[in-house]
Amino acid sequence: MEVPAYAKLNLVLEVMAKRSDGYHEVRTVLQTIDLADRLTFHPAPSLSLRCDDTSLNGEDNLVWQAAASLANSRGIQPRVDITLEKHIPVAMGLGGGSSDAAAALLALNQLWGLDMSIEELSEIAASLGSDVPFFLTGGTATGTGRGESITPIQSLPSLPVTLICPSETIPDKTARMFSRLTADQYTDGGRTERLAGILEADGFVADMQYNVFELAAFQEFP
Repeated sequence: MEVPAYAKLNLVLEVMAKRSDGYHEVRTVLQTIDLADRLTFHPAPSLSLRCDDTSLNGEDNLVWQAAASLANSRGIQPRVDITLEKHIPVAMGLGGGSSDAAAALLALNQLWGLDMSIEELSEIAASLGSDVPFFLTGGTATGTGRGESITPIQSLPSLPVTLICPSETIPDKTARMFSRLTADQYTDGGRTERLAGILEADGFVADMQYNVFELAAFQEFP
């Protein structure tokens, strides 16, 4: 079985506040794009993962964790050989690892004949990462909470996108980006609500795109 794992863009990304559990409350509009990794699954005696980027091999990969978590949830052994072909740039906010994990959950749900619902898969997905539940359905959606609470909305029409990905990588990127935020950069979620409303009315306003981490990104990449 071979499946794609699509990248995503945050058309709007707002941070509202830091929560008591250490996470941040976010509001976002998410959109999958055609750029995709490829995953191939074959029945095997045990769980194995091979990636063309060898630095992503092993149990730290979310694909491995997704397979192990799904099998554990049903009390079975994760008997599958997985090949991961990377096309989505790593650590660029495009959701590659999260999308790979969601693709693995969907594919193995079918391959192992588990017949689990999207709601059941979403519980496992949320334990793997905040973005993983979105990729179970993809398309256009709003995200609330940590980003894991997903509400599908009217899809955007097909549009061209240009991605510019710096060659430098930032260790612990997510933590460093959040650490740069100050209280005056917190917003009330209004931008997310307004863009979602426009999309539901079959519209799109490019000028309404917003990412709270833009300033932090320019500070990291002056």
